[in-house]
Amino acid sequence: MNQSNQIYDNKRINFVYKAKLYFEFLNTKFDFDEPIYTFSKQSNGVIIADKFEFNNPKKNQKIVVSNSYHPVDYGFEINWIDLRAETEELIYNVLKENQDVEQNYIEKASEHLEKIIHGKF
Repeated sequence: MNQSNQIYDNKRINFVYKAKLYFEFLNTKFDFDEPIYTFSKQSNGVIIADKFEFNNPKKNQKIVVSNSYHPVDYGFEINWIDLRAETEELIYNVLKENQDVEQNYIEKASEHLEKIIHGKF
């Protein structure tokens, strides 16, 4: 495996691990369901995006935490979706060019989201 592939794999592994860790508060504090994890891949098998969907049926809300790795995608995003009003709001993003392999920005992103939720719930 070349160094570029190893960096890519480490970035994905760190994203999945840290997203589960730092967004767990959605389940424990705000009654969102356990996340639904999905990924997208190209026909050659290369995974180009990871996504966690947190649903809150009582509030009719969904929060999507995703990271896209494909060259034409933007990178990390948190999107707040109000299913009743049929609106979607970008809450936080980090361009893939500005991401570190360790994905250290995820903790700050989760703290930002938690502050927003306190204001909305």
